[in-house]
Amino acid sequence: MKSKIFEGKVMDDIIVAAQNHFHHDQQHLTIHVLEEKKGIFGIGAYVKAKVTLNLDPIEEGKKYLLQLLSDLCLEGTVEVDSAQHSVTFNIDSNNNGMIIGREGKTLQAIQTLTSQVVNQYTKSHLKVLVDINGYKQQHNQKIEYFARKIAKEVTQTKIDAKLDPMNAYDRRLIHQALSDWKHIQTVSEGADPNRYIMIKYKR
Repeated sequence: MKSKIFEGKVMDDIIVAAQNHFHHDQQHLTIHVLEEKKGIFGIGAYVKAKVTLNLDPIEEGKKYLLQLLSDLCLEGTVEVDSAQHSVTFNIDSNNNGMIIGREGKTLQAIQTLTSQVVNQYTKSHLKVLVDINGYKQQHNQKIEYFARKIAKEVTQTKIDAKLDPMNAYDRRLIHQALSDWKHIQTVSEGADPNRYIMIKYKR
């Protein structure tokens, strides 16, 4: 969460400085006094306080994505599906392909930035997923299906399989999809951008 320590003669100094710094009204600020001296007739008065900006992280994530669409001169909507430790933002615009980018790289970058925005305002980390009209969900299902298919072949033949190089996100999907397979072990090998996964038979 965004916090900053302010100093002043009186509490009003702290409030004004915090409002100017965070660009939000007092209702969005939590003030914790660290040190305070009353002084005599105001002389020698001093106050030091930690001020925390309290905003709805999910709402801030949605605002960020809507502003991004506007900056790209696109029209679209952002729907939110939140759970206890995760949130999914599903975008639908008049140019979804532009947002997805080649091999989904633009979408992945947008997701990373959105996660940074959201988690500025949380005490515990939220897992953030940004999808485009269900694109990432379909992509994930395709990768997981492929992983299970290869793992089944490895289980039957007991011959290890080397997959083509893929990005870190897709490698993580495969590791997770096969993590509970009794006789399968997944290992990432090589260096980016040619890092790949070995699906190995485990006795």
